[in-house]
Amino acid sequence: MSASAISTPTGSAVETTPLLTVARHRYNVHSVAESSTSEYTPESDMADITKDRYDLTTFKGRLLHFASVTSPLTLLASNAELKSAQELVKSYEAKFPANRTTGTFFVPRSEAQKFWKAKQLVDSSVHPDTGEVILLPFRMAAFVPTNLLVVGGMLMPNPTLASIVFWQWINQSLNVAVNYSNANKSVPMNMKEVGLAYAAATTSAVGIAVGMSRGVPKLKVSPGVKGVLTSLVPFVSVASAGIVNISCMRWKEIKDGVGVYIRDQEGNRHYIGDSSKAGQRAVAMTAASRVLTNIPTLILPPLALKFLQRAKVIPASGALTRAVDLTLIGTSLLVFLPPAIATFPQVARINPNKLEPKFHHLTDQQVNPITEVEFNKGL
Repeated sequence: MSASAISTPTGSAVETTPLLTVARHRYNVHSVAESSTSEYTPESDMADITKDRYDLTTFKGRLLHFASVTSPLTLLASNAELKSAQELVKSYEAKFPANRTTGTFFVPRSEAQKFWKAKQLVDSSVHPDTGEVILLPFRMAAFVPTNLLVVGGMLMPNPTLASIVFWQWINQSLNVAVNYSNANKSVPMNMKEVGLAYAAATTSAVGIAVGMSRGVPKLKVSPGVKGVLTSLVPFVSVASAGIVNISCMRWKEIKDGVGVYIRDQEGNRHYIGDSSKAGQRAVAMTAASRVLTNIPTLILPPLALKFLQRAKVIPASGALTRAVDLTLIGTSLLVFLPPAIATFPQVARINPNKLEPKFHHLTDQQVNPITEVEFNKGL
């Protein structure tokens, strides 16, 4: 099948791929922003479960959603419970009307709570692109407990260069696994590509973290400047190493792009091609959310620890101090992870004219311009 032209608002012809042409002419497409999202109907005992439980177009809705799916309590579910939850969600969704935009499916609120509880477990454990279960240690719900184990190793007294390198390697290896497991999977990587990305990510990230922590104290600058730089080392090293890690593990999204979709009038998604610009945005937004997670965690616990030490609530050092420090860090991660992830929608939307030329000037069957396409940002 040869490429064909699609119409633009000015009537000129633009070459596009057969996929774009088929998607455009077969479906009546509308802006996803016009879809309504609501938690409950006015009836106090009924709920429409075709809509998201929370309004994911708002920060508050995304915050409530991610607080739910990143809850460590979801890790307690057995494989049998997860399979049961998947089957329950599929059985309900099979009853949904074909038109997901205007259609509704009302159930008693108690039944809706059962559906949403199962949906929470599925959303926290199953990858949205592949439908496959994510290994438990690499789910976002495991972010706090797994990171606490690593932080516990980093807080061990009298660290040597070897121990610093070891725990930084463990930390970056964990980050690699989390980044890979939760990345956009529309452009898969083979094992060779994963291996090369892992080597690049861990080597560069560990080098940055160790180099900064060891190098800054040796700088020949005034004590005041050195003090400021030393205080910034944890944040800058962790943030920069994290960005490098994500970029290495998701380089294929940056280079080859991610799947871009449109929605028809019934709310169904249809693939129209891969976009490297969308991939770059996806990786950038994910990196930014990880930096936002690090900011409060690297600032608030040290300040709180110093306050407790000055107030003589805890000693200046020792096992109790390390335990309190670990508790403060864990609390900070637990509290600030959901808002950091919620900063950007997981399903990102963008005007197609901001992507590659092949996505420009798309129109629907009524020759109305398509103003919005979507892609999975990843976590």
